[in-house]
Amino acid sequence: PRAFRAKATGARRKWIGECVTMRHVSSMCGRYSETVDPMQLAEVLAIDLCTYEFSPRPVITHTQAAPVIVRENGQTELKPMSWGLIPHWANDEKIGHKLFNARSETAAQKPAFREAWRQRRCLVPADGFYEWNHLNLGFSKKQPFHFHLPDRSLFCFAGLWERWQRPPARQTELFAETFKAPVPQLETFTILTAPPNADVEPYHDRMPLIIDIGKAAEWITGPSANLYPSDLPLEVNEARLS
Repeated sequence: PRAFRAKATGARRKWIGECVTMRHVSSMCGRYSETVDPMQLAEVLAIDLCTYEFSPRPVITHTQAAPVIVRENGQTELKPMSWGLIPHWANDEKIGHKLFNARSETAAQKPAFREAWRQRRCLVPADGFYEWNHLNLGFSKKQPFHFHLPDRSLFCFAGLWERWQRPPARQTELFAETFKAPVPQLETFTILTAPPNADVEPYHDRMPLIIDIGKAAEWITGPSANLYPSDLPLEVNEARLS
């Protein structure tokens, strides 16, 4: 089944058929934690500039702003972006509500992600992520679990980002009494996912791709860099989320 029906035609309709299926956007990473200042990674990732104001966040959900590390104009910057990628060609920002994850195996070929894969890669600092027991192995279907490193230290997800220019407002909107000028430009990101490692596999069939921190800087330098998933062990605890 399709996640939503396309009203567009041509290339946009083809994209809907290729990319936005329920298989592609559901049952993946939709929440993570970031309670440690990401500037602790400043030295290892050679961060030049920070425009993100840190505060501990036990739960970050898609559509919220979150810290992202990008390489642009010769500088590595830590900055806030909205979680849920909006392709630069999209007509409606609501598409970002669906594109908060991208499969690492196929993102380079998907129309929504392939340009970002070549030109706009990013790192997403975190200290844990949440998954529900999708495989339902002896637990309640609604039970969330929190996965983290044994010492609860920082790591990074591999991601992609985009800069989206909002289309001009329609005349009827401009003269509406409730009209408020929206932000003209949005920077958004998605988190790459991968098959689960041995720690996550009993609970879920996918996981966010945690990148080897020693290779993380290479990921954001250009299209020739390969992905190097981390092989660090994860601990898991039952979590309570409202």
